[in-house]
Amino acid sequence: MSTLYANLSDSIVRHLRHSTYVSGDILESCNKIHDLDPTEKCQFVIRTESCREDVYFFDYTYFLYCTIGYENITMFRLGTTLLFFGLLVYFTVLGTTADQYFCPVLAVISKTLKISESVAGVTILAFGNGSPDLFTAVSNPSNDTELMFGELLGAAMFVIGVVGATILIIKPFRMDPIAVVRDVIFFVFVVGWITICAYDERFTLFDAVVVVTVYVAYLATVLVEFFILKRKLRTVVSRISLSGDEPEDDPYYNQLREETEVIIRPRNPSMGSELDVTKNRISIFGHFERPSKNQNLFRDFFDNMNPIERDEWETSGYLRRTLTILQIPVRLLLSVIIPVVDYTMERHGWTKLLNMIHCLTLPLLFVLITGYMTKSILNIPVWAWQVILSLMAIVTIFFTSRTDRPPHYHLVYALLAFVGSILIIYVVAQEVVSLLVTIGLVLNLSQSMLGLSVLAWGNSIGDLFSNITLAKQGYGKMAFAACMGGPLFNLCLGLGCTMMMKALEKANHVAFSREGAMGENIEAFLLQLLATLLFVSLLTGFQARRSVGLIMIVIYLVFFLFCVLGELEIIHPYGTDHHNEGEFVN
Repeated sequence: MSTLYANLSDSIVRHLRHSTYVSGDILESCNKIHDLDPTEKCQFVIRTESCREDVYFFDYTYFLYCTIGYENITMFRLGTTLLFFGLLVYFTVLGTTADQYFCPVLAVISKTLKISESVAGVTILAFGNGSPDLFTAVSNPSNDTELMFGELLGAAMFVIGVVGATILIIKPFRMDPIAVVRDVIFFVFVVGWITICAYDERFTLFDAVVVVTVYVAYLATVLVEFFILKRKLRTVVSRISLSGDEPEDDPYYNQLREETEVIIRPRNPSMGSELDVTKNRISIFGHFERPSKNQNLFRDFFDNMNPIERDEWETSGYLRRTLTILQIPVRLLLSVIIPVVDYTMERHGWTKLLNMIHCLTLPLLFVLITGYMTKSILNIPVWAWQVILSLMAIVTIFFTSRTDRPPHYHLVYALLAFVGSILIIYVVAQEVVSLLVTIGLVLNLSQSMLGLSVLAWGNSIGDLFSNITLAKQGYGKMAFAACMGGPLFNLCLGLGCTMMMKALEKANHVAFSREGAMGENIEAFLLQLLATLLFVSLLTGFQARRSVGLIMIVIYLVFFLFCVLGELEIIHPYGTDHHNEGEFVN
């Protein structure tokens, strides 16, 4: 009986290695392609649904196994190398978008809303980085839960352990003790709750509601703390004013101001540590004689369309100049799609003719990405309606604005730049995920390993570029806050809402949830990472030193090594059976 049970268990395990669960059903896995002859691989890719699950715009699996083919192994390896080159192109787009568009406009929006870096990090930046993944997860509730657990938990591990650690290494700063303790407590509770709920592969509606409620409570706690700090700042200002002193001379006032406001920092260090936005606005909107509305309209357009900055070119070496030349197509494409709103630039980035073009290109991109391009309203295509509205906006802007200063409605372009940056980052991140999935297929990774590595890295690529770019530009607190708030946002709302929808489809309101072999590994190491972050922060007096970042990266590397050894079956991951065939007990 023991031998029969062992043989039956082995057959089930072998079957599951080539299968994937979707809503409780077993579907053929794309990994089975490795068991086929080279001549059969293309037809398998065409007829197997799981090989097309992560296709966005381009089908890299079809390109590799059908367009190039597996018959000629040299050409197949060349095609795989071409995919890695595609990754470099996508990384260039992400880096340029984050550096020139997303991060500057994020600082502008935060300054306009008068919120702190920490609040902006756990709200605006977390929502911007996580909302596309949230909408994708909610819109596909039937996706494999093993991939979902591995992807969301693996992304949290990567963002905190690598992106957050890199920020500490690039831009050390003093952490807010209350914020660190708050974030760690909420995160530990969520991970612990998910671990308990998913242990028996049953996720009830109540369990999912608790996960979503935790994030609502977390957000409320962040806002309450912020309003308390704002009230304390006003009290300090009143006290200093009554004594007849200047608030800027009081160290406590400056400390509170840094905790409650976003200080615009120039990219050029020679300009100082803070940019006086008010003074900049006065010099722009001052009442004195101006030239004609459209003077130098085309010259200003071509100057801003130039993808090579003269100062940057003259101070760069040969390698940097080569990279700049390779980035020219990317910079030109982005410049006609996303408007620039940056308080550190002349006229805050306003370029009249180029901004008029943005009224046409950005909405068309939105219509294309959201899938409304082929739909109609009153028998008229949506894109035609969009063109009509865009032309009306262009005409209005032409007659109500000048070339030498931004109009009073320039902040509307900040919203457009924010949405446009998110769209570009989302599209490119999806292509990165699709491309990495194809590479993971070539490497024959399991579903759990695919989720915690390839999918986690791909879905975190936007966080990686935007958060690190923010840290480089001086907004380290905002970036690190997003490294905690972003994964918590994705985990609570992404997993919570998806499991809630799954549970509502069942009569007993209980959804099937499978973490996979690596699920418990990620949870254990994630809890260890959070506990280490809190403990080391206490030892350093909440000084975000580079050593703290190095410790976090080491933990992530140990975690990834553990998962790789488990994938290769050298060691047993948590949650797997440690018995050999002959050790089963009847």
